[in-house]
Amino acid sequence: MMDHTRYRSAIMADPHNPDAELRVHREACPECRAYTEQLLKFDARIERALRVGMPTGADVLPFERKSSRLFTGARRWLAVAASVVVATAIAGGIWLTLPQRSLAAAVVAHMAGEPDAWQRTDVAVDEPDLQKVLKDSKLRLKPAAGIVSYASSCAFRGHRVPHLVVQTPSGPVTVMVLVHEPLRRSMKFDEQGYRGTIVPIAGHGSIAVLMQDSGVSSGEIERIAAKVNDAIVWTR
Repeated sequence: MMDHTRYRSAIMADPHNPDAELRVHREACPECRAYTEQLLKFDARIERALRVGMPTGADVLPFERKSSRLFTGARRWLAVAASVVVATAIAGGIWLTLPQRSLAAAVVAHMAGEPDAWQRTDVAVDEPDLQKVLKDSKLRLKPAAGIVSYASSCAFRGHRVPHLVVQTPSGPVTVMVLVHEPLRRSMKFDEQGYRGTIVPIAGHGSIAVLMQDSGVSSGEIERIAAKVNDAIVWTR
């Protein structure tokens, strides 16, 4: 069975590869599907950047043609150089974007496996169970975080991570503490019925905060994320 590494190595070599095994993996893996979509967008933008038009003879006045021929080679090299600069800028942006979009897709995909966690309730999970989930990530939560109604240690991208549900006035909010997933900057996402944000935590990876899309604004989710972040006490 194809894994993420083999798939991405193949799709990087040719984003349009029609191989059936690649297609099967892509259809079964939301994370790699999102990765491929971003790569195809990048590929299309690079192709457009390299289409730099040159003036034709009809566009040049007779008295300009002689001097124009003298500079044709120079213009051609300038066009190539400009294309390379544009392509490099696009590449820089896409390589910063792909890991984050891939992470967001993985968070959303993980939600499908635990639908029962979204219940509204005022019953908190037992404190010993909560601490057991949090201990591997070297943290604890202040009471200001709110009622933690669900706590599980989940497999996520090769690591065990705390998956919590915190009850808020706006409804249940899922929090995933991703100490192995550092980010350069915060990112918002809104896909497959979930709206959320992933926030970098200096020295501690990041936290993902998301809700089932029930009309709650991105600003409200960011406010909840800030409250949860303030309630985290790192023990290392």
